[in-house]
Amino acid sequence: MLPMFRIFKLKNPEDGLTLIELIIVTALISILVGAITVTFVVGLRAWDVAMLRGGVKKDASYSLRLMSEEIRQSTSVTTANQNDFTFKADSDADGLDETITYSWSGVVGEDFNRIQGATTIALARDTQSVQFKYYDAGNNLLSPPVTASSVRLVEFTLQLKKEDESIQYTSKFRPRGI
Repeated sequence: MLPMFRIFKLKNPEDGLTLIELIIVTALISILVGAITVTFVVGLRAWDVAMLRGGVKKDASYSLRLMSEEIRQSTSVTTANQNDFTFKADSDADGLDETITYSWSGVVGEDFNRIQGATTIALARDTQSVQFKYYDAGNNLLSPPVTASSVRLVEFTLQLKKEDESIQYTSKFRPRGI
């Protein structure tokens, strides 16, 4: 009776693999490891590109969300210029108003910043443009120079660019405490 499966047995148990067999196995393993490495590197580069693109959108949406929350809490407007906006609000809910400034230098590629006291936080990097527009109680656009006490609505436009991706957001904020 013949066995269903043949089991490979060496003729002589002391015989090993030949040099040619070792070279072939090493070559096959090298090709396999190379293919896995190439696949991993391509995937890593695709992930990196996706993260860069997501970074631009993330910076813009984070900036708008933070500004929306703080400007709506503002109790007074201190400065209202084209590239910066300063107001007072209780951002940390301690009962005291802090002075907060959102500012951009006007230089393409510079950061859009949030300044509170001695602390400056970069909200958006690779900023292409920032523009604040201000409206009075009748929703009329105020012309520069803007009198800070007449501001009742703030329109903010932010344009960011990173490599080949550009994004622009515009939003309006109505300070509720004024």
